[in-house]
Amino acid sequence: MDEIFGRLAITQSELFNGWPDEAISRLVQNADVLVVEAGNCLHRSGDTAKYLCLVVSGSMILSLDMPWGGRFTAGLQLAGDFHGLGPAIAQRPHTTTAVCKERTVLVRIPADLLRELVSDNGGLSFSLFAALERRHLQALNLHASAAVNSTQARIAGLLKSIIARGVRGRSNVEINLSQEEIAAMLGTRRQVVSRVLRDMAAAGVIHIQYGRISIVDREKLNHMAPETQ
Repeated sequence: MDEIFGRLAITQSELFNGWPDEAISRLVQNADVLVVEAGNCLHRSGDTAKYLCLVVSGSMILSLDMPWGGRFTAGLQLAGDFHGLGPAIAQRPHTTTAVCKERTVLVRIPADLLRELVSDNGGLSFSLFAALERRHLQALNLHASAAVNSTQARIAGLLKSIIARGVRGRSNVEINLSQEEIAAMLGTRRQVVSRVLRDMAAAGVIHIQYGRISIVDREKLNHMAPETQ
């Protein structure tokens, strides 16, 4: 069963587009499946990056301890995302702490094996760099949005991006994200997020539950979100 999970996750990941069958087979043979229960920590900031992880199901919150105190929510990772690629390739420690918001299934690829394959065939790195570039552009768009868009547009854009990453054609979408986490991700106050979410709920776009947001009308949400490049 682990090998089936591993093969599906690896062959469907954007990281390994165009990789030859031999390299894919080595990844599958050496990968394992890890199940992490809700609230458990996968790793902490400063831990050695021993694996590249592919998120099969569930979700993880990435946070960063700030020098002046407090914790910054750096991101949310969902099914289909990859985690730890940069530290695994660069042999650097993790910069964030990863905690699972719900029961999460991960396929883990040993960092040593990944570096060995790329070292033997440099062409394999192209798809890895392309995936990192796409993630970099997403981060730039998020920062640009903070400078020019309203809080409502930024929240709608965040929800839209989560839907795009974590949903496969489902009409009823529920996002496991609290108002505090949204505020931390967007660099604003929880009270502001709460007010905007109430307005969006009154407009029939979302339904608010404790720690969760259900998307009621995706078309309205798309109209509220800023255009992305």
